[in-house]
Amino acid sequence: MSNDTVVFEQQDDIAIIRLNRPEVHNALNDAAMSKLEEIQARIYGDNGVKVVILTGTGRESFCAGGDLKYFAAFSTREQALEMSRRMQKILDRFWSGDKVVIAAVNGRALGGGCEILTACHFRIAAEHAIFSFRQAANGVITGWGGGVRLFKLLGRSRALKLLLTSEDLAAADALRQGLVDRVVPNDQLPDSAMSLARMITANSAAAIGAFLEIARRIDTDGYNAAVQTETELFGDLWMGKDFRNWLNNFLNNDQK
Repeated sequence: MSNDTVVFEQQDDIAIIRLNRPEVHNALNDAAMSKLEEIQARIYGDNGVKVVILTGTGRESFCAGGDLKYFAAFSTREQALEMSRRMQKILDRFWSGDKVVIAAVNGRALGGGCEILTACHFRIAAEHAIFSFRQAANGVITGWGGGVRLFKLLGRSRALKLLLTSEDLAAADALRQGLVDRVVPNDQLPDSAMSLARMITANSAAAIGAFLEIARRIDTDGYNAAVQTETELFGDLWMGKDFRNWLNNFLNNDQK
């Protein structure tokens, strides 16, 4: 495994990002944030990438949030806010970008690690994974935008319970509450994430990007604006090369 704080690899149209600081439970520091920004600049500038798989190194932890030694260096409110806004920008690019992001949760997701999950479109967890929004227990709140995203994901009551209690949630409970979409045995996690990624990448990149745009519009602009966006994108894709090629092939085969 590379010594980089975050490891990147690409398999055809699937990018794999691996948080790679297992000695501190894959917690993020300045170097890891810089590496994520560098990787995002690369993949979001590449039209050939359709899906991103985000995971962690090892079996113990997906991500424990921010590295506390790194956080301890912040002595002013402004420094804390600068870090907060920086990570919000990173996570918002995952959520609002034109690539589908799948979290493969290989172990514990604590604090900011859970916030990362809320920015992913799909979350597949290993059976032994544990989830906890630890912020309130530590005397702080979510700083990476994960609180707001959790309310959207789970609804008011369920989100508040997780945020206010800082309880540990087993993978099966996370599945029941909607925090994750699927739970699999640990040794099946990489293949499960890759299988979902390949099902998605088998389809039109333009259609994938359009559906992601509609989802974003619902969150940011509301129902009516999202319907208008859906209609306009439908018209664009109807005249697009992917649909025209499919339609021509269908018609040609139908005449044989």
